[in-house]
Amino acid sequence: MSSKPTNSPPNESVAKPLSADELLPPVEPPNAGFILQLFIVPGLIVLAVFLFVLLIGWVRSSQEDPIAKVRALRMGNQARWQQAFELAQMLMKSDRDSSGLRENEELAGEISLLLDEQLEAANADDNSISLRYYLCRMLGEFTVDEGLEVLLQVAREDGERDVRREAINALAVLGHTFNSMDPPQVLAHSELVETFLELANDQDDLIRSQAAYAIGVFSLQEGADERLTLELEKLVDDLYADTRYNGALALARQGNLRALEAVAEMFDPSAIAISIAKEKTPALQAFKRNTILKNALDAARLLLEKNPHLELPEVTDALERFIETADGEQALAPIPDSLVEEAAEILEATG
Repeated sequence: MSSKPTNSPPNESVAKPLSADELLPPVEPPNAGFILQLFIVPGLIVLAVFLFVLLIGWVRSSQEDPIAKVRALRMGNQARWQQAFELAQMLMKSDRDSSGLRENEELAGEISLLLDEQLEAANADDNSISLRYYLCRMLGEFTVDEGLEVLLQVAREDGERDVRREAINALAVLGHTFNSMDPPQVLAHSELVETFLELANDQDDLIRSQAAYAIGVFSLQEGADERLTLELEKLVDDLYADTRYNGALALARQGNLRALEAVAEMFDPSAIAISIAKEKTPALQAFKRNTILKNALDAARLLLEKNPHLELPEVTDALERFIETADGEQALAPIPDSLVEEAAEILEATG
């Protein structure tokens, strides 16, 4: 009988298993390079990331710091008017938050100083003009009067009509803010009245129109110089319609009957057509028409309320005609029903 073959190769001895010490590499103390890779290099990376985050936070905070923004505007960057626009937006929004920007005297002072420097430089490039425009707008948003003097100066002296108009508008906004405080505050300056008397007689129609609106605001201040009201009484006879209408609304706020004729005119479709003719699009013309009518209604209500003992047929007849003809004024766009309803309410209140 033959024997069974074995599974082991011929003449090969059985392998002996290795011990645990033989399977592991020899233990050696760590060298300096290993420690550097293990601890120091990652630490440096973490530190670098930390410093980078701090740097980003610092840059962001400096960008959001309004005073830093104003000082950065002196750098001469071609896009600095955009920074001025952003800062103006911050100020306009600050009345709805708790940032306190509008009460910041230091910020108002920095902006005033920059505007004064820009006015003196008198640069006529578009960026410089835009910068002055937005600096004026910013100063009108404060509840402090640091910007008053430079705004008066810009309104008189700047070489650009739009910058002058924005300075006048900023003065009006600032004046309204002071009038609305509790209790009302007087916004005063030795050159304020003389400046507005000069602006009210400017050769530029748009400057006179803007001045009429601002004079109306300042004429409502406690102890206002009577020359402001006397100037308004002249402005309601101005050849430029917008000036007449702004003057009439201002006088109506006082209950001054010198506004009657101009207020009645503000309801006249033919007069309105002349006033809006220069607007470039039908949409702009319709918007201005509705604005004139809204101001006319406000003026009519004020005159009737402040003179309850008088019959004012100039006003009531104009209101009646407006209600009767409003449906026919469809060439640009329908007159809003709300305006017609308001006219009816004013008439009804007269009894």
